[in-house]
Amino acid sequence: MDISSTQPALNNGKDNAGGGRVQVIDRSIVLLRTLAGLKHGASALDLARLTGIDRTTIHRLLKTLTYWSLIESQGGTYRIGPESLIYSAAYLNRLNLRKIALPYAIELQRVIGERQAIVSLSVPVGDQVVLIERMWTPSTPLNVIVDLADQFPIDGSPSGRAILATYGESTALAILGEERYARVLPALEQIRREADFAFGHGEFKPGLSSVAFPIRPEATIAMGAVVVAGLEMEDETHSSSSLASHVRRACEGIAAQLGSL
Repeated sequence: MDISSTQPALNNGKDNAGGGRVQVIDRSIVLLRTLAGLKHGASALDLARLTGIDRTTIHRLLKTLTYWSLIESQGGTYRIGPESLIYSAAYLNRLNLRKIALPYAIELQRVIGERQAIVSLSVPVGDQVVLIERMWTPSTPLNVIVDLADQFPIDGSPSGRAILATYGESTALAILGEERYARVLPALEQIRREADFAFGHGEFKPGLSSVAFPIRPEATIAMGAVVVAGLEMEDETHSSSSLASHVRRACEGIAAQLGSL
């Protein structure tokens, strides 16, 4: 188990000394966020090490969260439970983004045609970006579809960086911290020079290129992004390409409908 891989998400750009917060709830959220990043789950001992929470408290939290099905256990291994789906579905329904974006995603899929590509819709969650919709063409290889994760660090993917580039410096710093912000700043400046487009080449799979654009209702910070990722798409990864123009128009259409609600 790679303990260090879960650490950046735990603090989420927030300090630990919040006034008026309830410590047991803070610890429960840290525990849930840790488990969310562990595909195969973890034991109580591993969770204590990962979170820095003492074992006695971990056991009490696990017992309570298991009772509410936010966590489930099998053979001493704990994983995120089915109750979590209720809250994520309620949030997405309130956001209304997926419903509005669906016709635009279908149109982008038509534009892509026979290319081996995936159209994705993502939203920011703290220092992560989460894919909430994904569509692909019939010619897209199965391994390309199943190998792509549904969650990435916001500074570690084209869609995340497209969203992050719409944030002010203070907001980005609060989310990422100084070290991560300094590393990603050149990429954010490049995105702004590229008229808000973010491009990727082989970040997640050799030969896979990406075109991403933010969804910004009424020119606010982005509430999401559309990304098209595909094989043999290097010729489309510039802001004046035909595909980039279609992605931008889709995002502007989604943003206009969201802004009118």
